[in-house]
Amino acid sequence: MRLREKVAVVTGAGSGLGRAIATRLAEEGAAVVVVDVNEAGMKDTVKTLTDRGFKASSAKMDVSNRNDVQRAMQAIIAQQGHIDILVNNAGVTRHRPFLALNSEDWDIVLAVDLKGVFFCSQAVAPHMISRRYGKILNISSISGTGASSHAAGGSQAGNANYASAKAGVIQLTKTLARELGPHGINVNSVAPGFVLTGITAASRSPEEVKEHIAARAGMTALGRTGTPEDIANVVLFFVSDDASYVTGQTLYVDGGRGDRM
Repeated sequence: MRLREKVAVVTGAGSGLGRAIATRLAEEGAAVVVVDVNEAGMKDTVKTLTDRGFKASSAKMDVSNRNDVQRAMQAIIAQQGHIDILVNNAGVTRHRPFLALNSEDWDIVLAVDLKGVFFCSQAVAPHMISRRYGKILNISSISGTGASSHAAGGSQAGNANYASAKAGVIQLTKTLARELGPHGINVNSVAPGFVLTGITAASRSPEEVKEHIAARAGMTALGRTGTPEDIANVVLFFVSDDASYVTGQTLYVDGGRGDRM
């Protein structure tokens, strides 16, 4: 087991991609702290993990609130004794055409998707520095690596706020890697392509879901959409000591998107 005796904090782990990441890290021996604002989802993830015999606990946290993040991280350190791994996964979307974007749409996405990464990393960094060990993995997106049409296969057009936030995550990753590297801390990011989760069907009819999946699969060299497990496996590599000499990097996990290659 690659993460035996490690403590991993995963934000946004109450559902979807975050839950898959928390599960994969637990399977490799980590004691996982499931963080989310959704208490029901958070508790469900913990129960799913503990029912399988894994070590898991929960901590409610609003990643966009610096004081709440500081409080929660200190409580986790006090309870667990240490934090070895931080996965900044929490995120939201507010897809709107650029001309229809309002201040609320912009602010909530930047607050959660970018400021949340900053706040959480800043909260755990002093602890990791004191131990001269730590792994920080940020979830970005291929939307942060270049502009392409978001309106395809039933998608709502417009992701200027989300793309801007995720591009910021990539640059923040590089900056943190440079500043924290001398203290034995690795900082990397993963940029997923389209990943099939429950959100896919949240605002679409069954016909639109099929159209959306087919369109996204057709954009990839592999001819399929991604799964949360595809991303979780790559996250595991980055937060394990297999990647001890890798930092400041962003890996595209997108099936070989033709508009990105």
